[in-house]
Amino acid sequence: MSDAVNNVANALRETGATHVDPDLYLAVMEMQGFTTEAHIVAYTYLLKNKAIATGFVKMAINHRDIWLRNYLVKNYYM
Repeated sequence: MSDAVNNVANALRETGATHVDPDLYLAVMEMQGFTTEAHIVAYTYLLKNKAIATGFVKMAINHRDIWLRNYLVKNYYM
């Protein structure tokens, strides 16, 4: 029985937190001047990086624009 509990605990640790900020999707997708592909690339990155995503959602829109442009240029999407 304890092996089963340990296996479940290990599986939970490996998957990590699954909470996604409910405002993240719109914060990314409503940015003007970017292609849908660029939005998806940035959104996927932010889903994998919770701390950065939290900061992105809290940024002023003009700062989001700067962050998004820089991220996409660094990753060859612009």
